[in-house]
Amino acid sequence: MQGVVYRKTQQGLAEMVNRSSGLPAKSRQLLIQIDGIKTTDQLITTLSGRELLQALLELEWDGMVEKIAGQIGPVPAPSPAAASLPAPSPAALGSKQLAQIRQIVYISNNTHLRGELDEWIDRVLGQCADHAGLHQCLQHWESLMTHRGHGEVAQSYLQQISAILRR
Repeated sequence: MQGVVYRKTQQGLAEMVNRSSGLPAKSRQLLIQIDGIKTTDQLITTLSGRELLQALLELEWDGMVEKIAGQIGPVPAPSPAAASLPAPSPAALGSKQLAQIRQIVYISNNTHLRGELDEWIDRVLGQCADHAGLHQCLQHWESLMTHRGHGEVAQSYLQQISAILRR
């Protein structure tokens, strides 16, 4: 997640003043440091690794911060379909849904694939406009995860993705 810059949204700024959302102390400290200038690797926090990434994602999903720089982003060709993927539908994806799914894929990429999908995440996954396109992207991702020995983890992530798509 090096080079990614976040800034507070209006909701994040309001949280700084009102403390109305009940953020955990570590998440609040992280929110305080986000200034639209520092990259995530420049933030001084007791959170690290997966815990830091999760806290940033939660702040983003809750609408308190937004990514403004440092896109994540070569990858092998798509692999055969997997039965466990969410069924494609012609409906357009919501931007919030796609952002959450992208973050899940990003986490799995950094945690299990050593950044192999960095460019693909932006170039391909970032361009998915509907469920059918997302289905093809997720087939590729799930196949790579399985090929690298992380099939069970991929299934767990796919459950989260399915829940996002049902919203």
